[in-house]
Amino acid sequence: MDVFDPLPQDAESPDGLTPSFEDLYRAHHRDVLRYASLMLGDPDDGADVAADVFARAFDAMEHERAPIRRPLPWLLTITRRMVIDRWRHRRLIRWLPLLHGRTTPASESADRGEFWIWLGQLTAALPERQRELIFLRYREDLTDAEIGTVMGLSESGVRSLAARAIQSLRDHPELSR
Repeated sequence: MDVFDPLPQDAESPDGLTPSFEDLYRAHHRDVLRYASLMLGDPDDGADVAADVFARAFDAMEHERAPIRRPLPWLLTITRRMVIDRWRHRRLIRWLPLLHGRTTPASESADRGEFWIWLGQLTAALPERQRELIFLRYREDLTDAEIGTVMGLSESGVRSLAARAIQSLRDHPELSR
């Protein structure tokens, strides 16, 4: 398995039980780091939060409190809560566009990287919750239920927010040319 390959959803450790912490870290560190950096607007702060998230995840795994299947929504929920704690501590809430160019994975083609930069710039005009939803749905490929878990919404709330975000994007001047 390549270091950056995501774990199959039914991946198990060699002992046949649950994935190891190392496997979890390898599979999802970039996702957690990218999400934290997006929300905080600073890659260094994002790295600090990502380290704290995985410290909590390690503790949860040691005490058998971690989910066995689909750990990414769980990790992103922890990330979101830690970011909100930082915002409250700093009393500063600011957002970056989805990608600021420097977080595009090197394995993506140039066209794919340009797409994410363009989408980040396009969504900059959206309210922060809509921008977050677009990121979780299209960049992290989470389901409505998983997005609801991360954002604290029901599935119908996620769909409603998504519909408003997509309509706002459709009305964007760059797309209506």
